[in-house]
Amino acid sequence: MREKITVSFFGHRIIDDYLTVEAKLYELLRIIMQRGNREIEFLVGRNGEFDKTVAAIIRGLKKEIGEDGVSLTLVMPYETAEIKNNAEAFESYYDSIEICKAPGKQSYKYAIPFRNQKMIDRSDLVIFYVKNETGGAFEALKYAIKKQKRVINLFGTKIESDIG
Repeated sequence: MREKITVSFFGHRIIDDYLTVEAKLYELLRIIMQRGNREIEFLVGRNGEFDKTVAAIIRGLKKEIGEDGVSLTLVMPYETAEIKNNAEAFESYYDSIEICKAPGKQSYKYAIPFRNQKMIDRSDLVIFYVKNETGGAFEALKYAIKKQKRVINLFGTKIESDIG
């Protein structure tokens, strides 16, 4: 039986040092995808540069390394007009799309943190790009640490020594 792991991602909307972060992400994801006989579920949002970069790299590596046992899931806090109006394009880009609705009638500001917590709860590894001690990505990092999840923060991380 294959081991199954779930990996989620959180980062700032804008990446200051894009090329460095992209290179670190590529190397880390390549290592994760090449390790052993296992199924990997990648969970990603769509709230900024970091999320979109993660999805693009995973798609590229699936073509390069192979797609066997690897899935890319878009997890949205609510259904958006962009998703509704472009369902076919989203469904062809991601392996699956989930809408993580907060209970009751919650505000927009509550929906994203709720979705983030649900993603972290089901993850074995959570990868971050957090350099500022403010914002949703930082709050997600604090939550992942509180839940004792395995965490990698790409800000200031040397992949070869941290992942080994």
